[in-house]
Amino acid sequence: MKELFRFALLFLTVLSMVPMPVQGAVLRIGDGSGGSALNPLRRALIKLAGSDKGGSVSDSEYSIVKMSAEEALRKFSAKEVELIVLEVRDIPSNFSGVVKFPFAAEALVCYTGSGNPLQSLSVRQLKEIWAADRPVWRKYNGEFNDIHRLGLDFHCGGFTEARFLGGSLRMSGVFRSRNIKNIWLFCSASALLCAPWSVDRPSNVVPVEIDGVKPSESSIVSGKYPLNLRYVLIGRTPLVPEADKFIKLLNSPEYSVIIRDSGLIPMKDSGTKP
Repeated sequence: MKELFRFALLFLTVLSMVPMPVQGAVLRIGDGSGGSALNPLRRALIKLAGSDKGGSVSDSEYSIVKMSAEEALRKFSAKEVELIVLEVRDIPSNFSGVVKFPFAAEALVCYTGSGNPLQSLSVRQLKEIWAADRPVWRKYNGEFNDIHRLGLDFHCGGFTEARFLGGSLRMSGVFRSRNIKNIWLFCSASALLCAPWSVDRPSNVVPVEIDGVKPSESSIVSGKYPLNLRYVLIGRTPLVPEADKFIKLLNSPEYSVIIRDSGLIPMKDSGTKP
């Protein structure tokens, strides 16, 4: 009995000498948006990390990693991340026990020269034009000119095009540029350009209605405009303190400006939920 007591005392003494790890703040975010929402989220995360006690994050873990929507959902289910970012269409219908915070939106918009009589295209017609070897305007506006398709490179805004129209951004017959200012020079009445909503367009270029809906901030954030992308932050209930701080930071007027500067529309401004 004395030996057993002596062993237990020795074990507790050794255990007390082992340094226990100090757990700092943890906020891991899986970005399943495709990267479009990465910039404003990263800036908010840097600010949150800098506001940690004493400005020191040596014992804390703050990270945001770009991944597919499927991987983000898997990591979230495995509790490997505290928050994930998904586009509305990628959120499972049976997703329960979570907090959803819609924070930003964007859209793919089609532009043509102001002299083009075209008023509207359906999503089906747009995909048809983008997939054709040599599309002609006759079927869509009655004219016999070839349709000169224009687009941006993937890393310069082409992601929104790939999301809706699919296929390779290097498909033949589509003229691409890294610079939107250069590509406007080719956007005549016989051209059709697919680009993000956020681009600044010249006065001689007009947006095309899709399925009868004109692109606007209100139609994009409400989801009425068909080629919308709306991004939602998702966390488990109850939110861990760092996740709650992060969402409040994104909801501030300061970050509405940052979201706009990143080429997105702040959902907070519209008060619209997906």
